[in-house]
Amino acid sequence: MLNTITRMSTVVVLLFSCVTSAAELMAPRCNDGVLHPTAPAETTQFSFLLGDFSVTLHAWQGNGWSPPRPTRARWNGWYGLNGMAIVDEWYDPEPGINPNGGRGINVRMYDPEEAIWKMMWMSTSGKQVADLRAQLVDGVLTMWQIYPLQSTKTKSVFEVIDPNRWARMSYVQDEETEDWLPRFRLVATRIPCGPR
Repeated sequence: MLNTITRMSTVVVLLFSCVTSAAELMAPRCNDGVLHPTAPAETTQFSFLLGDFSVTLHAWQGNGWSPPRPTRARWNGWYGLNGMAIVDEWYDPEPGINPNGGRGINVRMYDPEEAIWKMMWMSTSGKQVADLRAQLVDGVLTMWQIYPLQSTKTKSVFEVIDPNRWARMSYVQDEETEDWLPRFRLVATRIPCGPR
């Protein structure tokens, strides 16, 4: 199972590979919005997503992460719904390189009554709304899919590296051992906006 996942991860990284240059990057939004004063305090748990980020993709190779693929993706986040939610867009590859490439949008809202994040994700590849949840699990912001049901369980965990960088690691659960096996790692680096 692990070898199959490793081979699939490497193939996905290679399939999306192409060369980019800084001249092709889309200009950053540079408008993160403002948190609503009555938004749950937990809304800031995902505040590291606010801003514009250039993203590298790495696949798990059995004993470590692959070098980044040559093409970068883009992640943009801001406070939406008048500051009650975090909205983020995903472009793969960077839209300045391929304006018709894959893209998706996520709306993240914290439900204080259930003490959980409720999210909806939709992309041009799936064309179906995915229902996601997230919660701090042992101090780590962890996300999983509720709908549509998946044949293999997956989860993603987020790591804030520093104020300008964060990572998201995706895992798949081994059906026999129930161990969580690494699959992909996204590393996001803030794109400077200049003075705000």
